[in-house]
Amino acid sequence: MRNKSFFKAYFQLTVALTALFLTTYVRGDVYTVSAPDGHAATDSYRVLVNGHEISVYRTPDQEEGSGEYYFATFEFDGEVTVEIKAPFSLAKSTVAPERYGVVIESLEENNAVLHANEPFMVSFEPNGRVKPLILFGLAPEIDAPHEGDENVVFFGPGEHSPGVVNLTDNQTLYVAAGAVVNGGVVARGDNITIRGRGVLSGANWKRYAGPTSFIINALDCKRLLIRDVLLREPWSWSCVLNNCEDVVIDGLRICASNMINDDALDICNSRRVEVRNCFFRAQDDSIAIKGIRKDHASCEDITIHDCTFWTDRANVFRIGYECEAKQMRNIVARNIDVLYYSVNYREHDHYWANAIVWLQPNQELVMSDCHFEDFRIRSNGDSMIMLMAKPMSCHYGDFENPVPGRLCDCSLSRFNVYGDRGSFGGELYFAGATPSSNVRGIKVSDFNYFGEGVKRDSPCVVVGDFVEDLEVK
Repeated sequence: MRNKSFFKAYFQLTVALTALFLTTYVRGDVYTVSAPDGHAATDSYRVLVNGHEISVYRTPDQEEGSGEYYFATFEFDGEVTVEIKAPFSLAKSTVAPERYGVVIESLEENNAVLHANEPFMVSFEPNGRVKPLILFGLAPEIDAPHEGDENVVFFGPGEHSPGVVNLTDNQTLYVAAGAVVNGGVVARGDNITIRGRGVLSGANWKRYAGPTSFIINALDCKRLLIRDVLLREPWSWSCVLNNCEDVVIDGLRICASNMINDDALDICNSRRVEVRNCFFRAQDDSIAIKGIRKDHASCEDITIHDCTFWTDRANVFRIGYECEAKQMRNIVARNIDVLYYSVNYREHDHYWANAIVWLQPNQELVMSDCHFEDFRIRSNGDSMIMLMAKPMSCHYGDFENPVPGRLCDCSLSRFNVYGDRGSFGGELYFAGATPSSNVRGIKVSDFNYFGEGVKRDSPCVVVGDFVEDLEVK
């Protein structure tokens, strides 16, 4: 009778051959893995990279959704030509953001050709928000773990339905390219990694009915790395850090916007967090920084940079709502592209107003040293508030009438709004709640709306009560 080691070796060989069969190497050093059966969209976009067809995934319009859209991932080294075909007109298509240098070489009625020589994450848009195609052209993956490596939870190409994946000290979750893992991750411990080029999917669950609280739920983690994975169709908030320290989130991709309350990234009572090179589309907030823990742990030393955000119905940055933290400090966001902001414009006195940046310290929170630099906001002609600097009494949970907080020593600089001017207002609103819940020491500089600079006396600058030492130049 054959021993267990023989069967283990046979199984590993079978997995390796299956992965090789699904993996395609094409000229020009392009690498892609086919989607699992039933996951590739076949009735809309076709995408060929250097002549080889790659799988396209569809994110359907669901409850309170914002319309279907599509995404595709491949890896390359060198230069690529991307040919896109569709049964609808591509003649007026655009690509954004521009900073990746993706060039449209030709546009025809049902065919478009793009060229790139650097990794990119862009939105290809035949008609704005209507049925866009998100393209992730990534650098080749390096140092990937292998099936059977110690402390590695490994999901290879194909569909998997674990429901819940629990991670603890020194473990790695690896979701390989071509894998779709139906379920959520609960991480709790030290030195945990979540990585890979595959998909963590919440598509099998209705709102608030998933197997875990969130697709990624990181609790009390230290030295956490989240890299490259793609989260799609969450049942609640997408990725949540809760009382975590020393976190790096690099290249995370979130394709949500299937319902409200699908925040892309919630950073709750966490410290020393770096978020970089990410692409988030959500219906709710792109970045929400909260203080929801009863132990009042602080939120501090958070840096978010070189990212692209798209929100359909909420805020790009919302900081201070749902907050019992003692303080929020040293929060920096820089080099940010905003492809789309909320379709729901509301005045600044509306409780559920939306903004590009909303600073709303709540429950006696002291919010300080928040700095936002080098933002590029694309306007589609609809209006949106640029900044809400407004301590508030935010009602949630057990708090029916919490005391507003204070906002001080923050800055925003080098914001550029471009695109369709239309009715875009870009209001900068500053207002304290009481003499002790005030706004103090805010500096705004180098704001440019469609080629015109914003000054202290510009109509978009609105100053309410309890504001001190405001500088706009």
